[in-house]
Amino acid sequence: MRLVVVGDIGWRDLYHLGDEAMTERALGALAARGVSDVTLVAGQPAHATARYGLPAVRRIGFRDAKHDRWNEQRRTKVIDAARRGAHRLDAGDPAREVLAAVRDADAVLVAGGGNLNGFFPQHLLERATICTVARELGKPYALTSQTIGPLLRGADRAHLRPLLGGAVAVGAREHTTAGLIGELTDEANVVRTVDDAFGLEPGPDDVAVANGLGTDRYIVASFAEQASTPLLGTKEYRRLAAAAARDLADLYDADVLLVPHAGTFVAGEERRDQVSNKQIAELAADPRVRATPMLTARQAAALTAGAALVVGTRYHPAILAARAGVPSIALAPTLYSSVRMRGAARHVGLEDYVLGVDSWRAGALLRAARELHQDDAGVREHLRTVGVTRLTEHEAWWDALVAGLRTGRRVEAPDLAPVPSYGSHGDWAVAAGHLLDATERFDRERMLRAWERADLEREVAALRASAEESRQRPRASRISAFARSSFARAATLVSPTSTGVASGATGSTTSR
Repeated sequence: MRLVVVGDIGWRDLYHLGDEAMTERALGALAARGVSDVTLVAGQPAHATARYGLPAVRRIGFRDAKHDRWNEQRRTKVIDAARRGAHRLDAGDPAREVLAAVRDADAVLVAGGGNLNGFFPQHLLERATICTVARELGKPYALTSQTIGPLLRGADRAHLRPLLGGAVAVGAREHTTAGLIGELTDEANVVRTVDDAFGLEPGPDDVAVANGLGTDRYIVASFAEQASTPLLGTKEYRRLAAAAARDLADLYDADVLLVPHAGTFVAGEERRDQVSNKQIAELAADPRVRATPMLTARQAAALTAGAALVVGTRYHPAILAARAGVPSIALAPTLYSSVRMRGAARHVGLEDYVLGVDSWRAGALLRAARELHQDDAGVREHLRTVGVTRLTEHEAWWDALVAGLRTGRRVEAPDLAPVPSYGSHGDWAVAAGHLLDATERFDRERMLRAWERADLEREVAALRASAEESRQRPRASRISAFARSSFARAATLVSPTSTGVASGATGSTTSR
């Protein structure tokens, strides 16, 4: 079977550990089931090929929400080309490569991610368009390890309904995602799954890299470069992270390794988490708190396996921790992070250990860590038992998914089984849960209002541009247009055969 795999991967200057982890796991799961003839759709194909050893093509290419009209025109043009032939696209258009890859393939797989929402319309449109192309060409397609939403614009919903409804299966990595899909369409074949990075395994070389970081007892901390919420400024956020690192180093009598989740492997360059991690280490002013080099997903998995604790505002470190049976605490500053982190924690019974900004400020992080530290053996045994269940289900999902892509028939895979919670007995956990609920409500309203304002600003800009264009037209042209409009209106008002129209027009004028 020849497959096209779409992932948010393959950038020269940026390695985003979670996105790469999900695609890498997908490729491994496919290869284990006899599917190795794969073409990747990637940001920069040469870099994807260098990393994964597979042919790759460029993305079709869409833009952010400011370019909705251009995006719709682009999408229509590409789909029309799928129906009528790629020659309808310009010779240098990357969509020609995508169309050719899908036409030559037997099926399409959208690898895991959290980009099918209103925050990233360019990613949503890329996936929706490629899957529409697949459908036009008679190729089955599926989506694995997805977060849908939590916030969607009207246009997003319109694109998602056919995308989800036409798939042989949609792997939903949170119960909230499964619920939202059900609201969007009753035609989708939804299967609840764990995140695909849960199945990622390090190799001997990855373990050697982890061991080479030179520490016997350590905590893995992974903080995004910004909190991405007005509730917490960047300076305060990094100070909080530094203070947390010092406190945890004291509690566990361990080093705290600041592991970048988004950065670069380009020699002599640093980006995103690499830059902020150095600042956090400086603010901590403690030799036990230090930034590590950029690691691959498998190297990070190897490092995680030996950790005493995993903590941070990034999502995928908690996934790697759950697979390794390592206790973790997730910090969720926004609705987007909370939905994903709560979903992942719920799958392994650690939902009490997802904290929002207010709880973090109030000291709940240290209380949560103290509980986990005091019952380290108990929580690890819990995670080990739950992990066996989840890994078995994950393998079954991939068996069914590959079978569905081969046959084109809807996937039949078992749903996730309920597992016991490793719940806190402290009152702090109840309060933290309520505070995180409030954070989600606040962030939802904040984003919806921001989108409304952006839409209104675009409408006002369009009106101003139209008015300016009208002012710049030659005066004679404006007079002529005015004369034609006035004549047409007069003719309507005096028409002997249109009494209703005439009275309606009069009424409309009066109402203004």
